[in-house]
Amino acid sequence: MIMNFLGNSRRYLESTAFVALALGVVSPLHAQEQDDAAAATGSDDVIVVTGSSIRGAPAVGSNLISVGRDMIEDAAAATVQDLLKSVPAVWGANAPSQGGFAANDTAGASVPQIHGIGGANSSSTLVVVDGHRFPLTGIIRNLPDPNFIPPNAIERVEVLAEGASSIYGSDAVAGALNFITRRKFSGVEASAQYGFGEDYSNWSATLSLGTRWDTGGAAFFYSYSDKSRLAVSDRPLAMADQRARGGRNFANFNCSPATIQPAGQSLLYQFPYSGAGFANNLTTAASSTLCDQSNYSDLIPAEKRHSMMVKLDQEVGDRLTLSADVVYSVRNSNMNNSVAVAHGQGGTPTVQQLITATAFGPGSANPAQINPFYENPTGVTATSQTIRWDGNDLFPNSAKQRGFSESFYAYGRAEYELSDRWQVAAFVVAGINNAKTTITGRLCQSCVMQALNGTFNSNGSGTVTALTTANALDVWRPLATNRTSPEVLKRLLDARTYQGSRQTIQQYNISTNGTLFELPGGEVKVAVGGDMVKYSQEAEVVDTAGIGPSSQASTYNAVKYLRTVKSFYGELLLPVIGEDMNIPGIQSLVFNVSGRYDHYNEFGSIKNPKIALNWQVFDSLKIRANYATSFVAPQFSTYGPDTLSGRDGLSVDSYFGPVANQITIPLDLYPEARAIPGCNTVGQVTCLLGTGGINGMRIEGANPNVKPSKGKTWAIGADFTPTFLPGFTASLTFWHTTLEKAVGAPPIGIVVNSPTFKNLLTIYPSGATDAEIAAFRNGLRAISPLNAGPVYFSNDARNQNIYNVAFEGIDFDVRHRIRFDWGSIRMGVNGTLKTRMDQYAAPGEPVFSVLGKHRFNGTFPANKFDGRAELGIDVGDFSAGLTANHTGKYTYWGNSALNPVVSQNGIPQSGGDKVKGYTTVDLNMSYDWKNVFAGNIETFLTVDNLFDAYPPFENNSNGQAYGSGFDNLLHFPMGRLITVGARVKF
Repeated sequence: MIMNFLGNSRRYLESTAFVALALGVVSPLHAQEQDDAAAATGSDDVIVVTGSSIRGAPAVGSNLISVGRDMIEDAAAATVQDLLKSVPAVWGANAPSQGGFAANDTAGASVPQIHGIGGANSSSTLVVVDGHRFPLTGIIRNLPDPNFIPPNAIERVEVLAEGASSIYGSDAVAGALNFITRRKFSGVEASAQYGFGEDYSNWSATLSLGTRWDTGGAAFFYSYSDKSRLAVSDRPLAMADQRARGGRNFANFNCSPATIQPAGQSLLYQFPYSGAGFANNLTTAASSTLCDQSNYSDLIPAEKRHSMMVKLDQEVGDRLTLSADVVYSVRNSNMNNSVAVAHGQGGTPTVQQLITATAFGPGSANPAQINPFYENPTGVTATSQTIRWDGNDLFPNSAKQRGFSESFYAYGRAEYELSDRWQVAAFVVAGINNAKTTITGRLCQSCVMQALNGTFNSNGSGTVTALTTANALDVWRPLATNRTSPEVLKRLLDARTYQGSRQTIQQYNISTNGTLFELPGGEVKVAVGGDMVKYSQEAEVVDTAGIGPSSQASTYNAVKYLRTVKSFYGELLLPVIGEDMNIPGIQSLVFNVSGRYDHYNEFGSIKNPKIALNWQVFDSLKIRANYATSFVAPQFSTYGPDTLSGRDGLSVDSYFGPVANQITIPLDLYPEARAIPGCNTVGQVTCLLGTGGINGMRIEGANPNVKPSKGKTWAIGADFTPTFLPGFTASLTFWHTTLEKAVGAPPIGIVVNSPTFKNLLTIYPSGATDAEIAAFRNGLRAISPLNAGPVYFSNDARNQNIYNVAFEGIDFDVRHRIRFDWGSIRMGVNGTLKTRMDQYAAPGEPVFSVLGKHRFNGTFPANKFDGRAELGIDVGDFSAGLTANHTGKYTYWGNSALNPVVSQNGIPQSGGDKVKGYTTVDLNMSYDWKNVFAGNIETFLTVDNLFDAYPPFENNSNGQAYGSGFDNLLHFPMGRLITVGARVKF
């Protein structure tokens, strides 16, 4: 597999991988706050701090959070994402790192976000490995998923929760995550662990090998993980009918055999159609009449992952040091789905596509459309009926979604000591990611319609294929007695969707840094450098054309993206006051000033400065502060690829189709809608579109007018480490982040109430003409035919710079270790409290708060608080600890809230559902068996969610892709997970 992967990528890699292995660079992000980390890694090199390009400089103005090797081992991490669970400031780390659930792309990429600032289209957290970028992953996204790094290769993770574009360029509005690998590992380590819970299990193994010689060394790290799927049906509280918990019924009457509604009747009937009918009302429906397609779906897929990393370093003489890294990873996932699904848009792996259509029986006007298997309820003589069907009885467990991701990169660096005070360095990175997703075994919607009523349309209009027992579909009988022919059954599953992507990166960097001169406060240091990064992506989608089986008619969409970024950066460290100056109240005062210039071939130039200071008041107290501007360059898929005629605004996810949801519009902003039937009642102030024959059309995907998002950040904080209380540390940081013009698909609730964006919804009072439909579609592929009848409105749901949000909050961390003759007790609390989250659609429009009002914009988590409390004990070689994790309460402002959100002039004011806070408790225990077979063996036990707490109820269907009744952005219903394992070191 590896050779095939490299062979396919030979032309790309051969020009850069050799350079990467032969050269190298000092990593500008390769970092650490504490000096003792050098001993932990076996490194005698000068450490460079995360957030600085200056070698050996202290962290200035920064609240640098570090997760060290001991915490990594205590977490029993199977992926690098698991390492971040101890940092409440990082949102998304508690979601399973298995492609599918809460993933940011159909390929299953998962990306953590600092303070929850950023979404699938506007990721605002820079993620790097050893300070450098790596291949992005995804198909309809371009995301930095760090989970391809072997977790046993990680020395520590550093979280810089502040703007950092002045050092690193794009994506660092909220901050940066730096996964720092083990630089000079020596010895042998191996581990194996097995985790199990209710209807779920996983196991993983790692191997680490390293050797050192006088002038260099080599290390090899390998990890393997195997995780089972978890079905929605394994978590009964996540099923669609939430009425027993006080919520809504998200189930439906689309069953197999079908639920039928004879023409001219309001009652529904179910197999065997001999009983009394029942009302078409989901609120009052008996559970026995309901169907829930999530019975056939998985919450998370089964997944297997192999990852490996090779590290080399070599001194050449007294001044030159060379080093190189090579990383390879492959992940496969497999997920079950209901057969009535379709390829999801906008990153959603799949969406429900249930069958609601007209079937014709004896006596119908067109005899060719009469289905020979047609059945009426007892005593009913209707010549047509509406059938509601999902097909799962005929095709149980046939729909599969298979994901694949393969990553490779080579990184090399060369560092040369010009003198005792100056160094020059260069590095290169060359990498590639291949990702693909395939959905098979799902219903061919147009094939179902053709076999049901002889046309490709649900209402039976259009060209007719005469129905016979040989080509018709029987939706009235169960599998055991079903009369559909084998040929038709095979045809109904001829609906394959394929998505594929190949992303590459080439990064070249050269820099120098050293000491300019000395001030009374210390050495004035400077770093300057130049950087060039080249990105590319080739993506393609093959999907059904909506006019028959995939094997006979499919759509194909392929795009190619190219990006080149050329940058120059500089940084100055100014120690103005030093301890030797004996100034009362100012033991030291250090300033850091940095700036970066980036030029994009698509967007032009962007400049970002930063200023920071450290004020050491006395030995125990440090005050720090910083101010910065940052930016996020749009992902390829949000604005479209280059073509000979310019940027065409297409992406593999661009499409045209009918509006499937209902839209409430204020008639004072859309007065032309009063001419639409159903919108012209005297005194009517709103109109509900998308229902009652008020049909619409919609486009989604890339928008060539999307621009970079911009951010402003500042923070002030203090670190307290009292000399009179050894083992005690406390830090407090008040932070502010403004993210302007963040990219995303525009929520319709914002669009219809915003003067700036209201034109994204267009009204056609007399119905759109064919020319208007063609102009709106503009050649985009159609995912399904428009509904029969006039088209009264269009919704342009392509990506926009629509999110403007100002965040503020407090990060805190208090820890204390009390040492005794027999061992120690450790305790601590840390967390993030958001104090502000103001949003507006565009400059000049009203600003409103969404703090604690979760799901209003669908992109940023809005809960106020996330925190952890820890208590542990160490006695000799035994350690144990308890951790309580808490997500604070919030108000659910989503579309399905039981108490609808009340708005005034388009601004939300009140309403929504109160959702309780969620607390889980984790246990970890370990014992280190010394000198066993010339080595040490550590055995460990971890229990996540010790008391098996279930997430709080939220009246949310999660799009019925991930279960219902909880919030899939904040919580996951895994339940208790017990992991046992052993780690051996020689």
